[in-house]
Amino acid sequence: MYSDRSRRAGSIFKALVALALLACCGCDTVGVVASKVVGDSDVPASYAGLKGQRVGVLVWADAGIVIDHPRIFADIADSLQSKLQQAKDAGVKELTDTKFLPNNQILQFQDAHPESQSDSAEQIALKLPLTRLIYVEVASLSIHPNNSLDLSRGEAVANVKVVEVGNGKAKSVYENDNMSGLYPPNSPPEGMPGLDDDTVYHKSVDALTTELAKLFITHPPDTQQ
Repeated sequence: MYSDRSRRAGSIFKALVALALLACCGCDTVGVVASKVVGDSDVPASYAGLKGQRVGVLVWADAGIVIDHPRIFADIADSLQSKLQQAKDAGVKELTDTKFLPNNQILQFQDAHPESQSDSAEQIALKLPLTRLIYVEVASLSIHPNNSLDLSRGEAVANVKVVEVGNGKAKSVYENDNMSGLYPPNSPPEGMPGLDDDTVYHKSVDALTTELAKLFITHPPDTQQ
């Protein structure tokens, strides 16, 4: 009984550490997170197939979004992969022995093959040296509601799918649409004054990638502030 409790405690602690690492816009320490989830059940990973795989993150957005935010591919890919790497370093079981394809390698592929924008995620995955592709399609990213320059409220929305690659074949096995990240949290729909555009953009990306990363690891449940 004691060993079962010890293992359970270790599993919960790893989940708490992972969520604390992910929640850059929220709680700052494991202790703060733990204090809010005592007695709650962990939320299992929505997709748990990254263990032992070579994983890459590819981000796509239409031209209008890229014009407004030229670094969006790199910013989202780097933020998401960094969170997954931190979760792996914390000992999260779903990422045991996972290896990550450097983001600059995928960005170089996108630069060298602009025609790939019309390819499916499955077609792209076959051209990259990986066994799992996390394909993130940005649906929208706004920092000024209703184009009001005086009020700010960042919201990034994306669709994500996972493609498994093996034996020369690629198959989409998981999809989740309309994932969103909001900054500031709980801000009114009309936005708030006095916020810097660059901060709102990066915090919105961070909030989005926190939600994306939680799809791939066991984590404590979200709590209402």
